[in-house]
Amino acid sequence: MILVVVGLALVPWQWYPREWRVWYDDTFGASDYQKPAATTPAVASEDVEEACPPDIKGWRKAQSIAGVDVARSPNCLADNPYAVAAFVKGTNNVGHMTLMNAKLSPDAVVKGRDLDGDGDPDEIHIRLEVFELNGGSPDLNEPVVQYSIAPGIKPGVWVFAPKSLGMSTENFESLVAQPGLRLPSPAIRVEQGDHVKVTLENTHYMPHTIHFHGVDHPFLTADGEGNDGVPVISEKPVMPGKQRTYEMQPRQPGTMFYHCHVEVQAHILMGLNGMFIIEENRPNNWVQTFNIGDGYVRHSSVAVEEDYDREYDLHYQDLDKELGETIQGDNDPRVITQKI
Repeated sequence: MILVVVGLALVPWQWYPREWRVWYDDTFGASDYQKPAATTPAVASEDVEEACPPDIKGWRKAQSIAGVDVARSPNCLADNPYAVAAFVKGTNNVGHMTLMNAKLSPDAVVKGRDLDGDGDPDEIHIRLEVFELNGGSPDLNEPVVQYSIAPGIKPGVWVFAPKSLGMSTENFESLVAQPGLRLPSPAIRVEQGDHVKVTLENTHYMPHTIHFHGVDHPFLTADGEGNDGVPVISEKPVMPGKQRTYEMQPRQPGTMFYHCHVEVQAHILMGLNGMFIIEENRPNNWVQTFNIGDGYVRHSSVAVEEDYDREYDLHYQDLDKELGETIQGDNDPRVITQKI
């Protein structure tokens, strides 16, 4: 009997009659297909995070502030509508409470006389400051004046920003930058033919300038001062705590570029550059002088509204990781200067 069993085991399986193989599979093989139990529909958790945070301050909605119509924002983090109104009207032409809500200095954007009588100001005086975002601190183990370009990503950068009022953070308990401080540096908008002055108030610890790339401007001002923003060739850089005013009257409409011209290989990659947009001349053309962080323009020019439903400023910015880490690892200007 044992020999019979061993002999059968040694016979190749495919040699057995088909009936034997079917019987063997039915008896000792896998069980028949069993239909799984019915599943219950998934129930959404009550803790699911919303795509956009609640608009507690009501900044996203369309509204009128100081006589300026501010369009509804499609963005989760909408621009401060009070700042938009002040940029359109001029910080010298809005009330105290609007300035307080905008966190802007009264001389951030001064709009003066209507020189051609077409219903909008033609004298524009802009004041810019320089800020460090996500920089190092000798007192904390995390960046200060924090700004995230994506969740959890906070590179060290420098930005131009309109002259502000109050703290650079949201409040005295927070390390997060106030809404007026963002990357990229703001788009600047003027009208074709405007008499424009841009004052750089250097609030930073490094020397800086502003060069208006492609914008009509004289190499020297009427009093013989350098006006090109290129150190040594035009004038000396603006040292910390000092200021310089650049003058121009742009004749050609279009999208131009402004940037710091001190150690351009580093300062541009650190974020000190932005769009300079000259709008076509139209009557009653009150343009939004600054667009903080670029993106959606909540008060378009007359020429844009003639042909388009909405407008965006798209700024593509390269960043250098090592440069960003330099200002996060040290806040001594001498050390930073050597490293960059």
